[in-house]
Amino acid sequence: MDPLKKAAEDKCLSFEMIHETLKESEILRDESLKLIYRVNPLTEKPEAAEFSSGRFRINISANVSNHPVTDECINQEPFEVISWQDNSFHLEEGCETPPDSGIIRKVFKNADSSIEYLFKQIAEIQSRS
Repeated sequence: MDPLKKAAEDKCLSFEMIHETLKESEILRDESLKLIYRVNPLTEKPEAAEFSSGRFRINISANVSNHPVTDECINQEPFEVISWQDNSFHLEEGCETPPDSGIIRKVFKNADSSIEYLFKQIAEIQSRS
């Protein structure tokens, strides 16, 4: 199998549990919270989700954990939650990466821990509004 396709499939398979949990979650009933899935173009399946509420953004994603050719573990913490506020940082000319000071990023070994942290972050945002 093509390594790029295998990596894409592995990433989407890892995200599948997160996707199912989000679909079943009560949190999505909050109309002030918007959800957008990032779909992998090779698999046409979701690999990440971004929540937004006002200026706040939270992204949860699954990354590749094993090398697609050797199957060697290359990432022991493949689940990631990133949160930020719009306009909390300014990109410099020619710079596509925001400064670390404008972002809160946590990585996790398993999907359950990343989902738990995501829900805590969302609850914190909801308590502010």
